[in-house]
Amino acid sequence: MKMRHILISLAIATVTGAAFITPARAEVTAYGIAQVEVAAVSWQQETVGGCENSNQPVFDSGAKCDGVDILDNAQGRVGLKAAEDLGNGMTGLAKFEFKADTSDNTTSGSNISLTARESLVGLKAGWGQLELGNLKSAYKYYGGVKYDPFVSTTLEARGNGGMSGSSSYGKSSALGTGGPFPNVSNAYGHNGFLKQMLGYEYTGGPVQVRITYSIADGRGDYSGGVMFKQDKFEVFAALVGSGDTLDDGDGESYESWKLGGAFKIGAHKFMAQYEQHAYSITNANDIEPAHMFLGWNMKIGKNIFVVQGGQFDSDDDTSPNADTTYATLGVIHNFTKTTRIFGGYRMSDADDDSKEDVISIGLRKDF
Repeated sequence: MKMRHILISLAIATVTGAAFITPARAEVTAYGIAQVEVAAVSWQQETVGGCENSNQPVFDSGAKCDGVDILDNAQGRVGLKAAEDLGNGMTGLAKFEFKADTSDNTTSGSNISLTARESLVGLKAGWGQLELGNLKSAYKYYGGVKYDPFVSTTLEARGNGGMSGSSSYGKSSALGTGGPFPNVSNAYGHNGFLKQMLGYEYTGGPVQVRITYSIADGRGDYSGGVMFKQDKFEVFAALVGSGDTLDDGDGESYESWKLGGAFKIGAHKFMAQYEQHAYSITNANDIEPAHMFLGWNMKIGKNIFVVQGGQFDSDDDTSPNADTTYATLGVIHNFTKTTRIFGGYRMSDADDDSKEDVISIGLRKDF
């Protein structure tokens, strides 16, 4: 019996001793979002003789011009992030995040699941956070997608006239192709991420600064922003540009800058943002479109009521043109912090007599 106790004690000592000498491992967290909408979409363009002769949208369901679709408007995602305490106040970071289409989880076509989003390796300490990889831009996350509670739904402002989004048009890509930025990546607006980047972010008191820049040959993409945030008030300025990425000898370049801010009063939150874009090619007309966005949210219990609108100025003197008015009315009900149902109405009305009306209801689960 005594020998048995000795053996048990030795086993416990061995296990606990091994635990103490095992190297520390990074804490890894898996996360994601699943979202699906049922959207009734009506589209028209009077100047081209009706739907059958127009550049009408084709939805996932195959409906044209008018139809009901079940879709995930780029909100579904899965990811892994890791953090490891390196001592002396320093933390090692890593992250991989992918878009995952919740509605059909397809492996082909335009809605391929597990397309790249943010991926990075970095260090965080008292001097700030250093990142390298496929990074979010200051332009996208200062104001921008943070100001639209309907972001990545069919009700969102970006690409529909209220904020820059799809490179093909200031309004919904379903309303046309071509547009003012034919060769510009979505990453330079509010859609995508900037690849092969070096990034730095620092927060000191009420001031936050974020800078990203690509030192890869032939690129030079950049973004930067500064935000002042205190109590219930914030203001920011941000910019993003293509550097040498677009220039293949014709002087092609793209840059956007924006100003905005938000403040809260009781249950109310007000937001505003103005964007100015510059797209140029040597020996061609420079284009300087602009977007204006205004938003109001009111929180009552578990409900958030949303009213927002915007205007896209295409900087095009011809008629008809792509100038677009955007408006959305909707409500979000949060069952919990991670499960919500939402619904609303969106209108995008362009001067070229094209118009898109959407009524949508959706369910979202974060995990």
